[in-house]
Amino acid sequence: MINNLLRKLKKAPWVVAQPLTKKPNNPQSVISDLFVWRCNQDWNTYFELLDLASLFGDEGQHQVGIVFFDNNGENFHQKSIELSGLYRQVLDIYKVLSTLKQLPSDYGTFCIFHKKIPNSVLKLQSFIAERGYVSYQYKNAPLRSYVHGNLDAIDDGLALLSGSSFLNRQYNLQYLLEMDRVYEIALVNTSSKNKKVEFKVVDFNDSVLMEKCITLKPKQVFILPIKDVPNPGQLVIKSKIIMARPVVFCFDNDKMDVFHG
Repeated sequence: MINNLLRKLKKAPWVVAQPLTKKPNNPQSVISDLFVWRCNQDWNTYFELLDLASLFGDEGQHQVGIVFFDNNGENFHQKSIELSGLYRQVLDIYKVLSTLKQLPSDYGTFCIFHKKIPNSVLKLQSFIAERGYVSYQYKNAPLRSYVHGNLDAIDDGLALLSGSSFLNRQYNLQYLLEMDRVYEIALVNTSSKNKKVEFKVVDFNDSVLMEKCITLKPKQVFILPIKDVPNPGQLVIKSKIIMARPVVFCFDNDKMDVFHG
């Protein structure tokens, strides 16, 4: 009994009032991850879109709303898109944004909200959440690289849902950075407060190969380039983000892969 109590007391500073994601205040909210978009002469982004209401047997014509934020987390574009029932749609982000005279940045974040909530979901007092697949095309490569959504990050009122830690936490990238590769580490702040983030690459002898400290605003994504590391190393991310799990872009000359670390 005493040992169990001590274990709970030790865990308290890390778990009490610090959820990974929060429940929306509105029981009829819909939820999305904050996905990273990249669009310029070298990049395009796609999204694999499904009509979730149709998958629950809800017939009829449905729509989604897509909201875009720039690389400072500022909302700059919104659009409604008609869905195609049970057919998968590949959403070309460059085409969606092509109606704009100029993009505010080469990258940012976006979220997708389904406008129809199936009755079966409402009866369960649950939520529709979009955490589908994003794919990236680099330098007109014939194949795209895919990564899945990560979190219940934001609701359709644009309220951010990620919790914040009382203490700094350390996230160790679950991948060994190699010497002959170039990396770009994309981290999104899905909390409602500014977050100080420290990036550090260390080798097996705990020697620091590189480090960077930034402040991330809500909805903002920061892309950290890493190249020319003299030894294989591990990326460590220190912040008050509950789970600072980044998207990793890995380059081998003109070949690119993307994954969660």
